[in-house]
Amino acid sequence: KLAPRTEVNRIGMAISNDSYFADVYGLGMDFDEQTIANEDEVLEIRAAGAQTLMMRMLLDREANFASTFFSTGVWTNEVSGNVSGGGTPVFWNDYTNSTPIQDVTVAMRTTQLSSGGFKPNTLVVGKEVRDILINHPDILARLNGGSTINNPALVTDGKLAEIFGVENFFVMEAVNNTSVEGLTEVNAFIGGKNAMLCYTPRASGLMTPAAGLTFAWNSVPGVSNLGVTVESFSDDALKRQQVAEHIQVKMSYDMKVVGPDLGYFWNAIVQ
Repeated sequence: KLAPRTEVNRIGMAISNDSYFADVYGLGMDFDEQTIANEDEVLEIRAAGAQTLMMRMLLDREANFASTFFSTGVWTNEVSGNVSGGGTPVFWNDYTNSTPIQDVTVAMRTTQLSSGGFKPNTLVVGKEVRDILINHPDILARLNGGSTINNPALVTDGKLAEIFGVENFFVMEAVNNTSVEGLTEVNAFIGGKNAMLCYTPRASGLMTPAAGLTFAWNSVPGVSNLGVTVESFSDDALKRQQVAEHIQVKMSYDMKVVGPDLGYFWNAIVQ
């Protein structure tokens, strides 16, 4: 409250001076002359090779996301699934005792308070968590038509976003094979059995709070805004190695937590 001819109180804002470093990641593939010469037109081996490289790079990028953001010891607020509750959420696959909608509501309120008023707008879950949620009675009860487990409705990610009260609902469906090449595959969903709630601004900036950011090095010629480039080479040096064409994909980025109090993590929320 101001009396006549009095000055306003002044407040300030602080900007972190923490640093980041956009590492460059790359992967390439060679195509020998004989294979290309013997290629059927329908195979489009170059396009298939580029797609394979990009898929592998994106898998690595998602693994980096999981280790940076989708893990324990990262966010200010963190809980683990429990059999009996007792102050922690019951495993969401316990359809009788668990309350996932209520758990997210509590997490949203907790994060909003700890961050000074920023309401989380993004929920990220592992594939296994989503498969549990779409059959949960609490979720089905919120859908139109009185859906049940025996008479389910189509549960889309958009519907789940509405039910949980978030703008974005993302599912980590990428699968990673941790086995050595040539041996039996050991496949697992990168997102595991976890879930994360966080605040993500529509546009990032120096003065804009955010749970985490991905910084891309996009000042290199030919690199997209995401720090991605796809290049093809064919020259005399390669031909001397019996390589007709070399394709490589590069990504330059750094993922960084910038607001630990703007995130909430559920570790192993399903069994």
